[in-house]
Amino acid sequence: MLRVAAICLMLVLSAGCAALPSITAKRESLEERVKNYMQAQMDRKWDRAYTFLDKSSRDTVTLESYLSLNRTRKTSNTGFAIGEITMFPSGDQATVKIRMDVSYMGFNFKAISQAQNWVKERGEWFVKSDLQPKPYIKQENQK
Repeated sequence: MLRVAAICLMLVLSAGCAALPSITAKRESLEERVKNYMQAQMDRKWDRAYTFLDKSSRDTVTLESYLSLNRTRKTSNTGFAIGEITMFPSGDQATVKIRMDVSYMGFNFKAISQAQNWVKERGEWFVKSDLQPKPYIKQENQK
């Protein structure tokens, strides 16, 4: 009986260890996407940053509106660090805490916290945006 319990315990532990590489791979691919997204923002390459938005965000805010919203911003990101990554059990959603350095009208603000929600679509990570289009900019998908 003790032998059967030991075998069951080893099977459970080995199954748990087998899942670790999958979680690590998902975390690494997410971290790489977050770095690229944040770097595009720092470089003010808004068309590139837009490609990181999830489908629902792109359906809400067109590229033209996104470019307009960001090109007129008075702030600029001058640095960032990825803090905590919390992966949902499903493995297709995550919350990423970012610390950003921001410059605004000659003032520098260090380590401003931001939480980003990321979702996996078609096998790749995308960020959910909370941007809303300006009401006076005509959206392509509006009728």
